[in-house]
Amino acid sequence: MQKLSYIKNNKLTATWPDDELFKVTKLINKKHMIYLDNEHFEIESSFDQNQVQLCISLTKKDITKSYPIECVFIKETNQSYQNSAIALTMLDYLDIYWTNYFSEERTVFVPLDWSKHEFEGLTFYIRGFIRNLDLEINANEFLSKHGYGGYDILPISSET
Repeated sequence: MQKLSYIKNNKLTATWPDDELFKVTKLINKKHMIYLDNEHFEIESSFDQNQVQLCISLTKKDITKSYPIECVFIKETNQSYQNSAIALTMLDYLDIYWTNYFSEERTVFVPLDWSKHEFEGLTFYIRGFIRNLDLEINANEFLSKHGYGGYDILPISSET
């Protein structure tokens, strides 16, 4: 099995045109609007010959906190795939997750490391983590002042 990782979108092909992505994002924001506290959803999805990936982030409008949930579907060789359909299935799964997250008063979380999930006959991997973006900026500034940093931190990946 290939190593699981969420690849930067600029290295892959977008799953949907910008106008479709805008409509989907607007729909998700509207659906969960009653639960949003100065927050909004951001969605990105892309693919290559090896995988289809989707990320939905719940982000504070002042960009101080973010809760991205990443999904990756690994393509098997010698099979053809409809990338958009795969991304939509993962989107449906995460839409249900967000509904549960809000109805359970934000106490339901996905694992930090990749975990296998099945939904509507599709098997894919999910991970999520809450990021305090303000704290990350302050930590980077502190480390820079003390001679550390100045290099890119590579995304977390796992071989599970």
